[in-house]
Amino acid sequence: MKKLYIFVLTAIVAACTIEKTPFGNRLHFSSRGELREAGYFKENKHLISIEAPDGELLRGYNKFSVKIATPQDGDVVTDVTFRPFYTNGEGIQITTPHSSQLVKKGNENQFEGFVVFNTPKRYSVLNAVHSGIKTPWQLEITYKVNGTPYTMVNSIDVLDTRNPNLNVTEFRGRDGKKYFIALTGPEVPKVAINDLTAGIWVQQPDSTYVVPRNYVLELDPRMPGEDMGNHSSPNNQDLIQKEDGFYHGKVNYTMNGYWTLNFILKDEHDNLIKGTEVPDTVRMGVFGEQSELHIDILF
Repeated sequence: MKKLYIFVLTAIVAACTIEKTPFGNRLHFSSRGELREAGYFKENKHLISIEAPDGELLRGYNKFSVKIATPQDGDVVTDVTFRPFYTNGEGIQITTPHSSQLVKKGNENQFEGFVVFNTPKRYSVLNAVHSGIKTPWQLEITYKVNGTPYTMVNSIDVLDTRNPNLNVTEFRGRDGKKYFIALTGPEVPKVAINDLTAGIWVQQPDSTYVVPRNYVLELDPRMPGEDMGNHSSPNNQDLIQKEDGFYHGKVNYTMNGYWTLNFILKDEHDNLIKGTEVPDTVRMGVFGEQSELHIDILF
């Protein structure tokens, strides 16, 4: 009788066991560090330093600063603008969401802003391997010293994201406009209810990007791996815009692993911009269905 019990138990376990999604090369994700030099240029007898977290510009959302050193003490640097771009195969300059006018920090000739890069795109949360690919982008910086205008155009490398919890997606909405959604937090999620923050930008007719006002980003987090059956979690909150311009909500991660943030984006009039509902059915052994608008994360 004991042998029969062991046999039946073993059979049940074998039948219910699904091969887990392989994360053998998982990285140990951490928050991005302090601003450090990512590029250094000498133009117009001025020394121009680009600073980014940990000294790297990565795919996704980046805070950055520009420091401009001039030959004479007391020189006044003003009106610093910034434009990132690359030229595609058709010779067209492509840009992404960014701060056009940089904001001065303190009394130094240091100016801060943000930029969202959409290349490289070789990162996959399923293997969590950083590709090491560097993509050259052109940076155009204009500024004035004592009222005299100057321009610098130079190249800087952008790397793959090192943290899929700061992933980004770009897409064409049903209104025909191009959008970016970039996750900005949490950088290191916890098995708990987390504050979820994202930036949303929409392209304008002149190819610049602005933050849309009072949209709603409906959230349905799932674990789509074959071993998890695409199950969800309770107590999530859709992302709505706050005073800082970013969209804030809550996501409940019930365990570590591979998650998909399924989204439905609606404008201020409740018109559907992008996204589809995900079925509630849990199916073990089958990769889960994802919204047409989603971002994968891993922690």
